[in-house]
Amino acid sequence: MIEIIGICLALLTGLYVAYPLLQKRQQKVSFANNHRAEELEARKAEIYAAIKDIDFDYQMGKLSQEDYEQLRSQYKAEAVGLLKHIDQMQGPHKDSSQPQKGKSRSTVKFCHQCGQPLQQSDEFCTACGEKV
Repeated sequence: MIEIIGICLALLTGLYVAYPLLQKRQQKVSFANNHRAEELEARKAEIYAAIKDIDFDYQMGKLSQEDYEQLRSQYKAEAVGLLKHIDQMQGPHKDSSQPQKGKSRSTVKFCHQCGQPLQQSDEFCTACGEKV
């Protein structure tokens, strides 16, 4: 009887130790996707910061009108492409132009200058100070 209990405990211990090794492939894929999403989010933050920087430099007179417009359009184009790529990674979305039953539309506001999410009561952006 003791031998049977010992064998069962040994089998259970072996399965417990082997389980993470059997699941390694699935976790590796999800970590790779999460890492890529984190990279894209970090790049998005860098682009937004660069846009704020060139806006500030232009207001301070450090950039000419042509340079400002060129840099801003380049960063905006890169941001749009990046946002499209992030949306594609998240999967297909349902048609958002038609409200679904039982669900109300989101009323989240964003700053038109820097893209930061805003509270409903905010009159100014907390990131860039732009009036909402």
